[in-house]
Amino acid sequence: MEEKKTYLKKMAEQLEQLDAKIAELKARAAKAGEEAKAEIDKRIAELSAKQQEARQKLQELKGAGAEKWESLKARAEKARGEVEEALGKIISKFKK
Repeated sequence: MEEKKTYLKKMAEQLEQLDAKIAELKARAAKAGEEAKAEIDKRIAELSAKQQEARQKLQELKGAGAEKWESLKARAEKARGEVEEALGKIISKFKK
């Protein structure tokens, strides 16, 4: 049970860090040229949808019993990883 608590706390913290990075990206996008801003805003919208999915998986994990814990944990990790990957791609493209 302690492992579950620790994991949930860690996952929530990681999602909060991603939220901060997304907010930072939004602020930088606001300063970009029109064309770049439109592209970044589109990507941020997609990223926000992925972030919401990751948060939903975290909520499912909170209510999961032992029998579903591992499969839900894997799905939550995948969702969080997709957010990180998408964010990395946007940041990389934006820096160019």
